[in-house]
Amino acid sequence: MKLIFRFGQNFLGQPSITVFVKNLSLAEDKLAAPCGLYCGACIDYLVYKSCHGCGCECGKCDTLEHHKQCDIYKCCVEQRGLKACSECKDFPCSLLIQFCYNPVWLHHSPVIENLRRRKTIGTEKWLKEQKKIWENKWYLRKWLWLQKECEDRLKESSNETKAFYFEK
Repeated sequence: MKLIFRFGQNFLGQPSITVFVKNLSLAEDKLAAPCGLYCGACIDYLVYKSCHGCGCECGKCDTLEHHKQCDIYKCCVEQRGLKACSECKDFPCSLLIQFCYNPVWLHHSPVIENLRRRKTIGTEKWLKEQKKIWENKWYLRKWLWLQKECEDRLKESSNETKAFYFEK
């Protein structure tokens, strides 16, 4: 939450101070995933435009499908009713650690530190930091390239796994 002060005059010409309370827009708030990923730098959000962020409940984007497949979302949000894994007494749990260090999804590596930072400064400030970080187009392009590599690696490993099981 941010307070904005506007100094001016009221309708009688007397000095006045108006205070506005500014909260994150719903769109920005949806970009803070419970696992610690920043959805604003996600290939599904930026390139494919198939997802509005992990916090979206529109029912029209890929978010629902992501939630069905995501054990972290199920554990954190559905079972424990939390907004972020860092709110959990078991943070960081084995599930989150495996998610963070999964060799297929290398772009998950910052999630634990992201969650620690969010817990320290609050989600609103963290989202502003993330937005600023990802304004660097060179860095963002490299990050999106890494996500595409991870997708390709997942497809390749899925095909190899199918071949392995069906050969026997």
